[in-house]
Parts: sequence; structure tokens; C-alpha cells
Amino acid sequence: MGAKRVIATSRNIEALDQLKVVGADAIAPLAGSPKELETAFMEHFGGEGVDVVLDYLWGQSAEILIIAAAKAGKDGVPIRFVQIGAASGGNIVLPSAALRSSALVLMGSGIGSIPLKGLVGAISGVLQAVVPGKLKIETKVVSLAEVEDTWNKDSGNSRVVFVMTQN
Repeated sequence: MGAKRVIATSRNIEALDQLKVVGADAIAPLAGSPKELETAFMEHFGGEGVDVVLDYLWGQSAEILIIAAAKAGKDGVPIRFVQIGAASGGNIVLPSAALRSSALVLMGSGIGSIPLKGLVGAISGVLQAVVPGKLKIETKVVSLAEVEDTWNKDSGNSRVVFVMTQN
């Protein structure tokens, strides 16, 4: 959708490899230290800085990303850090130096963060990008009797979505 370069981060190496296949320009594991991520940002962005961070995890990974993005940023160029989810925790410790030493802009994304009309428009844009972007969701069809076993076997490396239909 117009990004010059996309770097994907994750603690899951298999997920990172899949993101590289579907178009990420670079991948950086979150399993390392903040310094390693900062170095990866600098290498992958070639000193051009980071414009936007889309964060679905919050928690400790957000702390690492904010520090690394702030250090890898260009002087005076805003870094929009968009907090979307909190799968890794609801709170962070934000060093004041990360705010003072960068043009970091913290913002949220979700119900209430933008007017409903804007949210619906953004969702429409994402859905319109599915076909040209060749996005797909891996699915597995199971009977209703298998739902509990299937759910419990999920290792956390995939997402299980159940859709009920009438026959």
C-alpha cells in the first residue's frame, strides 16, 4: 500500500520466514536484545529511518521496538508508533530518552481512536487489497465434534477460526 520497505519482526522464526515469502523486504527476530534489533533496523533501513511501526503485541516487545526505532530514526522525522493490540502485555516502561531523542508519535488504532467513518474506510481499503495482494488465510475444516480437540492441539504457531454453516 505504498510502503518503500517493510521490515517484519516476530519472536517466531517460522512466521518471519513466511512473511519474507509474502513480501516483507527484511525480517528481524525479536528474540534478541534491544541493541540487536536497533542494529537490524539500521542495516535494513540504510539510515533512512523508520516511518511507521504497527505494533500488535505491546508489552516488552514494544519497549524494544520503541527504543530501536527511536535510535534508528532520522533527526526531526516523525516515527509513528501505532499500538494495535496487547498480546504481550497491557503496559510498558517507556524511557523518557526515547521521547526526547526522537520525533516519536504514539497513537492507538481501534474502536474510538478514529471516527467510525474513517475506520470503515480503512477496513474497506484492507479488504480491497486482499485480491491484488494475493493474501490468503490458511484454513482447516473440521466437524463440530472435532472443535475442542483441534483448538487444544493449536501450538500457537497458527490461528484457528471456526465458521459454522448450515447444511
